[in-house]
Amino acid sequence: MKTLLAALALTLAGSAAAMGLDTETQAVIERYKPGKLVAIEDVAQLMRASERWCYRNEAHSCAWTDIYLEVSETGVTYEIGNAWDAETDVAFTDHGEFRDGRYVCETGYDWVPTVRATRRSDGSAIGGRLLAALKTEIYGNREGDTQDCFDYLYRAFDPDQEVVTLLQRQYVAGDHQPHMDVEVTLHFNAEDAAGLTWRW
Repeated sequence: MKTLLAALALTLAGSAAAMGLDTETQAVIERYKPGKLVAIEDVAQLMRASERWCYRNEAHSCAWTDIYLEVSETGVTYEIGNAWDAETDVAFTDHGEFRDGRYVCETGYDWVPTVRATRRSDGSAIGGRLLAALKTEIYGNREGDTQDCFDYLYRAFDPDQEVVTLLQRQYVAGDHQPHMDVEVTLHFNAEDAAGLTWRW
């Protein structure tokens, strides 16, 4: 029995390594079980190592995505992308702050000037007056925005797809809002991540 358990442990420990994940990411994956709260330093490692995060993943179609550009001990800079409407995709750069060893929190950073937009039909860039009008529209929609915080529960790791699944929980004014919780898939394979799309 001890031999069998040891062999099983080695198999599980090697599953992440077999996919070519770095040592730090392997260690994070191997120490979590479904439903366990992920410490923010481990969330940070997953941010560094992953190619893209997909929220509400439906057959590689995402409600929105994150790409983590810079991750430090205190916070993160990231690019968010999503469909703005049936004709337009947008992407912009925002900042988050790590707090209490658990949360990543919005900072109130004015990200609207960083907005880039493309046409969903052909991927061509939108600029000039059209982009300026879009930014004005976005500012109007941001009125009353709160600076929320988020934490993460571990759900699963798919070694074949190189995908970690987490549950993102949202807190408004310090209170958990269960109806705002969302499942997110973390994609570590660059080719797989490049195939993710935004749906409207």
